[in-house]
Amino acid sequence: MSMSNASGKELAEFLYPVSPKEFLSEYWEKKPLYVRGTPTKFARLFDRERFDRAILRVGFDKRKPGPFSLRALWRNRHDLQAGIEIEPTQVREALASRTTVCVNDITAGDAALAEFAAHIKRQMNLATPVRFNCYLSPDGEGLDTHYDARHATIIQISGSKRWLYSRLPATNYPLANALVQKDGQIRHGEHNNRRQKLDVPTPDESQFEEVLLEPGDLLYLPPGTWHNAKASGESLALNMAFETIGMLQVLFPELERMLSEKLEWRAILPATPLEQTRPGEVPLEVEQFITARLGELRDMLGKLSSRGVELERIWRRAVTSSPYVSLDGQAPTSPLKPEDVLVRTEPYPLPYVRRPGPDGTQFVYVYGCNTEVLLPGDALSLVRGIAARQRFTVAEVEQWGDISLKQGIEVLDILLTRGLLRREGEQVTAPVVGPTPADHV
Repeated sequence: MSMSNASGKELAEFLYPVSPKEFLSEYWEKKPLYVRGTPTKFARLFDRERFDRAILRVGFDKRKPGPFSLRALWRNRHDLQAGIEIEPTQVREALASRTTVCVNDITAGDAALAEFAAHIKRQMNLATPVRFNCYLSPDGEGLDTHYDARHATIIQISGSKRWLYSRLPATNYPLANALVQKDGQIRHGEHNNRRQKLDVPTPDESQFEEVLLEPGDLLYLPPGTWHNAKASGESLALNMAFETIGMLQVLFPELERMLSEKLEWRAILPATPLEQTRPGEVPLEVEQFITARLGELRDMLGKLSSRGVELERIWRRAVTSSPYVSLDGQAPTSPLKPEDVLVRTEPYPLPYVRRPGPDGTQFVYVYGCNTEVLLPGDALSLVRGIAARQRFTVAEVEQWGDISLKQGIEVLDILLTRGLLRREGEQVTAPVVGPTPADHV
């Protein structure tokens, strides 16, 4: 699916009348935000018909993506909600049995939602995945009191649902979700097959905020915010979920790359004769091996820099990547001519940086949706020229620096093939569908 059509204002229209700057400085990670909308605000974003199409498109696909699931939240014999996998054809039966239907990553089955999530991610400069989950609840059903380990933004599509939520997070960035059981005890979820133990008191729900979400409304909840919800009539709602990818997960790929190049880090720990191992002691060879590796690791961490090429590339790729979308690049069908008009395919400032390679040779790295393009260092003036304008003629590249028209066309061909540019007039896909723009935006 293409990323070539967007206004670049999706986040502002989504949050209106709260500005993105105010949202990120005052609410993001800190406290909940309720935004009252209009009944038509999200009318183009999603509806029940698209819900049905999405679960049919992905639900019967044996190759469906890992995050996708379709579950009915039945109550077990302890009156606790338990998710049971169902088929798309069982949704009507589940609703008739008065149970909420939860679709994890419905983005996989709806191209417009996938593109909208990708644009929100780009406009927040987020290095973490963003996806939509969906909840279809019959009257009186919903979710028991719990908190999530991720940022959640609830978008009411149809019907209404009453929400109660804590004024502040009970804990910041928990590793797993937690649920308040019927006896008031807190059951913490598992992370990496281990149940997290947190000293979190049972919430006093009499102190919760209460709001009735109606079509067009949204509610943002930071990780660790207690909440529960019950539908008033049949309710259809989306949850734009921001996954938690912390510094450890950003740093690990670079450490792994650097360390795996060294023989000592690829080798297994030393083997030693069992009869020479004293009880309560680590064999000397093993201790020396570990000590040497830890010393190397300390030295390596000391040399890492936020301006280092590889760490910067990891961050830039993370910010510009999203599942299920692409730039739809293709090689030029005919040679470029000086009079040809080219346009950039994304409505954002073109991300690029000039950095030295391992041997000191300068390269220019250019980024777009799920795209990293490596260009020679002398292409910098051309890239700067492209970044400074949304539309230009091929002939203009000779005016941007010490690069010939022939060299410029070679670079432009690469950017066309990778989808960062397109010829003006080429057909593009339908524009991304998002909230109805407010008059002032």
